[in-house]
Amino acid sequence: MLHFGLIGEHLGHSLSVPIHQALYARLGLDADYRLIEIPKADLQGRVSSLFQELDGFNITIPYKTDVIPMLTSLDHAAESMGAVNTVDCAARKGYNTDAPGFAAMLRHHGMDVHGKPCFVLGTGGASKAVVAALRDEGASGITLVSRTPRDGVISYDQLAHDFSGYLINCTPAGMWPKVEGCPVSKDVLSEILPRALGVADVIYNPPETCLTLAAKEAGVPACTGLYMLVAQAVVAESIWLKQELPEDLPSLLMKDIEEMKLL
Repeated sequence: MLHFGLIGEHLGHSLSVPIHQALYARLGLDADYRLIEIPKADLQGRVSSLFQELDGFNITIPYKTDVIPMLTSLDHAAESMGAVNTVDCAARKGYNTDAPGFAAMLRHHGMDVHGKPCFVLGTGGASKAVVAALRDEGASGITLVSRTPRDGVISYDQLAHDFSGYLINCTPAGMWPKVEGCPVSKDVLSEILPRALGVADVIYNPPETCLTLAAKEAGVPACTGLYMLVAQAVVAESIWLKQELPEDLPSLLMKDIEEMKLL
């Protein structure tokens, strides 16, 4: 039997267990997946033991960079982003599956960013993966937006002036349980949505955020991040199992999740 898991500091909101269990059921695989909460002070010792206990594990906030010194090697994506979300325990090698997961989400929802300008809200770890995916997908320009602008990063006030194209939220604004939050003020939204080709929010809980609801009300295509979560899980499993998995597997898992009514 194969053993996998997710490490993080607080994991009560995670959907990873039912996603991976649904995948194992679809593939007829004898495997399990569990949540492993680790206090910051215990990270190094606990990860060292997980190399022996598990075949692979995923990593979420706040350990995507902290785990890197404990690994033997990184794949190109993880190295370029400076963040790891998937580890092969036998090789002690780190990967980042968030970028292909985000790209799969865009394709699933019919958002073609090739040759289009994209504006990314936030500059944290999720933003790095999204930027990498947008570059791979051929976006004509990528502009980062932050409440603390600096060289190469614009402010939200400047966003209202400069925006056209796709808007991607990589901030936690609007995430459960503070679902009333929105990364962009109503005034700025009213200015930019008429110029938007699409809006993508990497938040998956709630299934619709204030941002995506506002976009849809304005007639703009919009999606939240559940498909990204599922697609990156499939990529992680393909790394652990060392095989290509069926192309339609993320869509099938989305149906399984909808039937479970987890959100």
